[in-house]
This record gives sequence, C-alpha cells and structure tokens, in this order.
Amino acid sequence: MKTTTILLAASALFLAATGSSLGADVHHGKLLFESPALGGGTSGKTCLTCHEHGRNFSPETMSKKQYLVMGNPVASLAEVINFCIEVALRGEAIAENGEEMNDLLAYLPVFIKNNSTKAQ
Repeated sequence: MKTTTILLAASALFLAATGSSLGADVHHGKLLFESPALGGGTSGKTCLTCHEHGRNFSPETMSKKQYLVMGNPVASLAEVINFCIEVALRGEAIAENGEEMNDLLAYLPVFIKNNSTKAQ
C-alpha cells in the first residue's frame, strides 16, 4: 500500500512538471516559445514579443472553448499558436498534433503560472 501511494505521488509530480502532457517536453516548449525560428519564422519576433510577462494570457487561456485573436474567432489553442506563427512570426503553421505543438502546449501552463503575478 505504501509503495502504491509513493508511486501515485511520484506520477502526479511528474505530470505536473510536464504540463500533464505525456511525452511533451516543457523545456523544449520554452525554447520554442523564445525562438524566432519557430515555424520557420522570418520576422525576427518570438512568442515573447507579444506575450512578455504573460501579457494576453490568463489562467483561463488553457481551458477556453473558443478564442478571439486579432478579431478572428479561433477554435483551439493549437490554432491560436499557428495563427501567431503565420501572422506575427511570418512562418508556417506547425502540425497541430506534432511534437513541437505538444511541447508548446505543455510549456504554456508553466509560463502562465510563472507570470500570473507580474504586471501586465
């Protein structure tokens, strides 16, 4: 019983550390978030250009049913990310179920949590 409890606790810590996305790499997501080369971007911008200190993010960002980006309705967070890659970074959309997207989606809750108390 004690071993089971320890394993469950360790699993919970692992999932929390990885943004609860199995196989996703939070550290790689951070690197992508800070990279002007995301999606082959050509503008020299990064996600941080528009979202420094968590600007335009809230705790609800991860659970919304629909998003509005620059006046455009977008159905999923993956679509929001691709919209930003294509428009702000002037790159090409990444696969919505690919490794890069999973890593970004794993990193976002960490980024939002770490920046939720900073001035926006």
